[in-house]
Amino acid sequence: MELKNKLFYEFMRLTFGPMFTWHFRLKCDGADNVPEVGGAILVCNHRSLLDPPILVWEVDRYINFAAAAFSFQIPGSAQLYRWAGGFPLSIEGGKESDQQLEYALKLLEEGELVGIFPEGVESFTNPHRVNRITQFKTGFVRLAWEAGVPIIPAAIAALEEHHMPSIPGPIVKRFFPHEKAGKGMAFIAYKHVRVRIGRPVDLGTLYDQALTKVEFDRISGRIRRIVIKLYNGEDLDRFLYGTKPFDIIKDRV
Repeated sequence: MELKNKLFYEFMRLTFGPMFTWHFRLKCDGADNVPEVGGAILVCNHRSLLDPPILVWEVDRYINFAAAAFSFQIPGSAQLYRWAGGFPLSIEGGKESDQQLEYALKLLEEGELVGIFPEGVESFTNPHRVNRITQFKTGFVRLAWEAGVPIIPAAIAALEEHHMPSIPGPIVKRFFPHEKAGKGMAFIAYKHVRVRIGRPVDLGTLYDQALTKVEFDRISGRIRRIVIKLYNGEDLDRFLYGTKPFDIIKDRV
């Protein structure tokens, strides 16, 4: 985190935060579940471009957001992401993605808070699907395991969603290397937003074990189910308030 990024980040929070909170009628539960210091990964569902700023307003700590690499090729969004200190994360995998994950790992080892949306941009290609939260990619679990840091699940749920005009496929394909790009991309605006930030999930004894892709997939699936519970307002005694114990390794979600 560079000082110029921190200053821009805080300027945005102080300038637009109160108005943003009032306009979208934001309410947040569990903000104190984010540790004040130390490396951690904040993972959240992703249905709208509003999701990153919503977390910015509701979480006091500076969040180093990972954004889809193609976003850094789009005029306007590229500058905004860079000013706010975001870093690219390729959705295609490969060597470039590995290098970007190494940067995220360095941030975590330095005690930073990293924000990741494990769904990627799947919801933007089909926002009308019945299942509001799509499958999670597994890179965030590997990061948490390698850095030995907790995963903080979060959910953003809106009582009202307004579908904005879609961007035509030919325009999307210029920037978005995805098989569904030809269908265009739709964006959603919120109203009456409830943010729930869950209890940190510690991988416990898994930090000292050699894990396979199957095990990373299993943990990723469990974190996704926790996010779904937070989204639906279920099992909050376990996943939001912590009044009931939960073990990510042994307990069912």
